[in-house]
Amino acid sequence: FLDSKISKIDSYISEKEKEVKLLAELKQSQIAQVVTKGINPNVPMKDSGISWIGQIPEHWEVCRMKKVFSLSKEKTESEDGTLLSLSQYTGILPKSEAGKTGMFEAESTIGYNVVHKGQFVMNIMLAWNGSYAVSDYEGVISPAYCVFNFNIDCNKKYFHYLLRLSSYAGAFKTMSKGIIESRLRLYPQYFLAFNTFIPPIEEQNQIVAYIESKCQSIDSMISNLESEIAYLKEYKQSLIADAVTGAINVQ
Repeated sequence: FLDSKISKIDSYISEKEKEVKLLAELKQSQIAQVVTKGINPNVPMKDSGISWIGQIPEHWEVCRMKKVFSLSKEKTESEDGTLLSLSQYTGILPKSEAGKTGMFEAESTIGYNVVHKGQFVMNIMLAWNGSYAVSDYEGVISPAYCVFNFNIDCNKKYFHYLLRLSSYAGAFKTMSKGIIESRLRLYPQYFLAFNTFIPPIEEQNQIVAYIESKCQSIDSMISNLESEIAYLKEYKQSLIADAVTGAINVQ
C-alpha cells in the first residue's frame, strides 16, 4: 500500500515539475521574442549584425554598450549603507532578505561600491551565467562587482530583460577572461564594447508593459504549481513518518 501510494505521489510531483519547467521556458521565449523583435509582427526588419540576436526592427538603433552604460566609481565612506546581494535568479535584494547563509562577511563595508536605484549591477565573475540586474534598491555592494550608470533616457527595465537573455549571457562568456570557468571575469571594457540596440523609448515602454502583463499570469501559474509540489512532498514525508511510527497500518 505505502509503496504504491508513494509511487503515485512521486509521479504526480514529477509531472508538476515538468509543467513548471515548461512554463519557465515559455516565459523566457516570450521575453526573448518581444525584446528583440518588438510587439508589431509586421514591422520591416534588418540584420542587427549581432550573431546571437539576428534580425531586429529596421528603425531600431544599433550601438555599443558604452552608449547606454558608463562605469560608476562611487564608493561608500561610511558603514550606513544597506548591504545588497545579487543573484542570476532573484536579481538584487538586500542581503538580509537574500537567504544566503554561510557567506563570507566583511568586517567593514567602507570602500564598497554605492548602488542607487535604477543602476545596472554586474558580478563580473558570474556574468557568464546571467548574474546582473537593474537595482530596485539603494545600498552598497562588494567592490568585486561593477555598477553602471545609464547614459540615455530609457526604460531601464527593458535593458534588464534584454541583457538577461540566455543569448547575451552566452556571448558574455565568450569575452570573459580566465583559465577555468569558475575564474572567468567579464571586465568593464569588454562589456562596454559589446554591440546592442535601442528601440524608441515608446516601444521600450510598450515591451516592458507587455512582458510584465504576460509574466504575471505565467508566474501565478508557476507559483500555484510550486505550492502543490511543496504540499505533496510534505504529504509524502508524513506518510513515511506515519508508517515508520506505526500510526498507519501499512498492511
